[in-house]
Amino acid sequence: MTNEKYKKVKLKGNESFNFREGWLRKGMRCVCSCPTLFSQPDVMEQLGVGSKMVKSIRFWLQACNLTQEKTVNSGRTRAQFITDNFGEIILKNDPYFDDIFTLFLIHYHIVKNDDLCVAWNLFFNEFDGQDFTKDEMVDVCEYVLNKKMDEGCSFSESSFEDDCTSIIKMYAKGNDAQHSLDKEAARISVQHPEESLTCPLVDLGLLQKSSKVKGAYIKTSPSRKELDKLAVLYVILDNLKKNNKTSVSVDDLHKAHNNIGRVFNMDRVMINEYLDELRISGYLMLNRTAGLDMVYVDSIVSPSEIMKEYYERARIQ
Repeated sequence: MTNEKYKKVKLKGNESFNFREGWLRKGMRCVCSCPTLFSQPDVMEQLGVGSKMVKSIRFWLQACNLTQEKTVNSGRTRAQFITDNFGEIILKNDPYFDDIFTLFLIHYHIVKNDDLCVAWNLFFNEFDGQDFTKDEMVDVCEYVLNKKMDEGCSFSESSFEDDCTSIIKMYAKGNDAQHSLDKEAARISVQHPEESLTCPLVDLGLLQKSSKVKGAYIKTSPSRKELDKLAVLYVILDNLKKNNKTSVSVDDLHKAHNNIGRVFNMDRVMINEYLDELRISGYLMLNRTAGLDMVYVDSIVSPSEIMKEYYERARIQ
């Protein structure tokens, strides 16, 4: 657990709605046409959803780091602007959010957003339970949150539980056949995204129903075929950039908040497999002598450049 304290806890910003097929695409497209979209009286008609879903789309655009909200007109109006180092790159290269690489990066930005996505941040960074029920998840995460609260700060336990419910619905695969039908229906009818109840992040393979305990879940590692090495490198570089460093220990990659071990449910074996793959491709250097287990990267390379490189490679293939 970090030493950072919560001075204010924001919960249930998604209005209990996870984003669905087509929501992010439509939201970004409408924001590009009208930055003050969510202040417009006809916003429900423009997005084709109800009032609570409008609030949810606004929340998820920010939570996923696709937009930033700023005040305009001398502070009288709130406006959304596409983030230039993330949202703009996705808008140009994967506007339909079809590439799972994009979804892994969106997941990462949700997890590290400890301002808007408190429950998500705690679940992936602090909760290590296996074969756990939702109640166990809520109890442990609430306990950690209480310890991280600033004096005098409080939160709604019911809203926190609602957010935990959202996490399970967002990531845990249910009926695979129904999921496929929902996904296909959403692709055919993106004008009505509310028709699909499935969040695209179920495809990441990070949470599954337990085969041992009824009503329980397990954290799972994503498939090597689905999680591209450049998505792993993006997270490593983004953390190094935040801390103004060019090296990191394998132990920190495994255990540090918001790094690849926590964000992608990766054990040390899987982490080392990706590190070897990245080393062979020339993206980083490893020093395993004398038990150091250190990773070194070129300080010039930025996370956004890695995104562009991936999408360029995807176009060529």
